[in-house]
Amino acid sequence: MPQYTMTVFQWSGTGYNATYNESHTAVFNDDDASVGGSSDSNETVSIDGGSANVTGGSPYKISINFRDTDNNKHVEDFNFFYTPDGGWYFAPQEGSAFTEGARLGRYQSHSTGWDYDEVVCFAAGTLIRTKKGDIAVEDLIAGDQVLTHNGHARRLVMNMRRELQATHLADNPKLRPIRIVAGALGGGLPKRDLLVSRQHRMLVQSRIAERMFGTSETLVSAIRLTALPGIFVDTEAESVAYHHLLFDQHEVIFAEGAPSESLLTGAEALKTISPDAREEILALFPEIGAMAEAAPARVIATPRNQRRLVARHKRNNQPLLPI
Repeated sequence: MPQYTMTVFQWSGTGYNATYNESHTAVFNDDDASVGGSSDSNETVSIDGGSANVTGGSPYKISINFRDTDNNKHVEDFNFFYTPDGGWYFAPQEGSAFTEGARLGRYQSHSTGWDYDEVVCFAAGTLIRTKKGDIAVEDLIAGDQVLTHNGHARRLVMNMRRELQATHLADNPKLRPIRIVAGALGGGLPKRDLLVSRQHRMLVQSRIAERMFGTSETLVSAIRLTALPGIFVDTEAESVAYHHLLFDQHEVIFAEGAPSESLLTGAEALKTISPDAREEILALFPEIGAMAEAAPARVIATPRNQRRLVARHKRNNQPLLPI
């Protein structure tokens, strides 16, 4: 049965205003792609390696404001679930600014239900720029020299593949690829239509980014870009093969000519991939799990600020990349 691992916090039960100084590791076992709570008798969860227990109640995605450890204010969505022996837990989403020591604030809104799996990768057929020219991502092998946005050639450590059939995509629509139509990013990029997973981050280079973040370059999840023309969830895809590209460090590389991220490593980042893939990576390269967490290749803004950045580009009719 598939497993899903995530960092969670145990809700204090004293309203939403509380500081959380301790995180936990939750491991779900489930035969489908969504958290169902009491409606799913096949769903169990283990906290910090303890015995697996059934979940209960209804799972919620709740929008809450909070202050991070530097006292900066944020509003994000958190995934809540319930266990009869431990009460309510919540999981920050990918890229969240919520860490140990953050203070949860006021409830904003909520919806019922959430899904486990949001992968970060390129679709098969994507051309990646290397020292030997553009090569299809599925043909890359360990040791290939891939060109980066900084002008260097970096050795590919591992190319991991995950193939999803129509049934997977139907069961979990969040696994459907994002299609970035040729030229949609600006500057004629990408050169051809580019397919990536929804959480895969693309590089944005603009004066708007510089005014917002103090740097002209920032990484933005593909799903945030769907507010722009020519970028959308491809609901016509009947199947997709995704590839994770792993280097010794996080890199910005070129996919169909457009700057895009490689797999971000570190103990927390590794929790975003499947347990089998994580076990393989750590067995072959144990030092990867010990890499510093604060090592993204570019600034990664919070989901809320990513949405604001995209909205400003749309409002001002500005491209995401220089023309």
